[in-house]
Amino acid sequence: MDIGRIKLYFIILIVNITLLFVIASLPSSPQVGQQIVNSLNSTVSPSEGLVGMGTSIAGHNFFLSLFMSLPFLGIPAGLFILGDTGYAFASIGSFEGVPGISLPTVEAFLPFFWMEFVSYTAMMTESYYMTKAILNGNWRKEVYNYAIVVGLVAVTLTVSGFVEAFFISIGA
Repeated sequence: MDIGRIKLYFIILIVNITLLFVIASLPSSPQVGQQIVNSLNSTVSPSEGLVGMGTSIAGHNFFLSLFMSLPFLGIPAGLFILGDTGYAFASIGSFEGVPGISLPTVEAFLPFFWMEFVSYTAMMTESYYMTKAILNGNWRKEVYNYAIVVGLVAVTLTVSGFVEAFFISIGA
């Protein structure tokens, strides 16, 4: 594995986590938080059962990660998605009467948080390398790496979706 790829991966990981936490710490509207909570409750419900919830969460997260893997667009899309997630935390925190930053801080102790960040960062890193390969005219060489990363992320986010569904089902 290329050391430059590993370095870029960790740089993007640090940027992603920092962005999420910085935006989650900003003040937000409790009304927006209530809308987000209502939307989450209508899309992911323990009444779906563990399999239904896990599949729904995994599919949603994998769909988002695919945007993050797009050449040329993946890194900006990923930063937007993670910024939007930080804003959701800030808004939900405002609605619940707690600092928004406390929500991702608590989630950081749960395994699915890291599985998602590892996956999103892998897709954004691959976006960079696929973009670079396209611009250099050797994209065929990078397709192999791209396919491996997408496959590993699909597996990781599937496991993560079921782990998250389990935590939701036990009320965590």
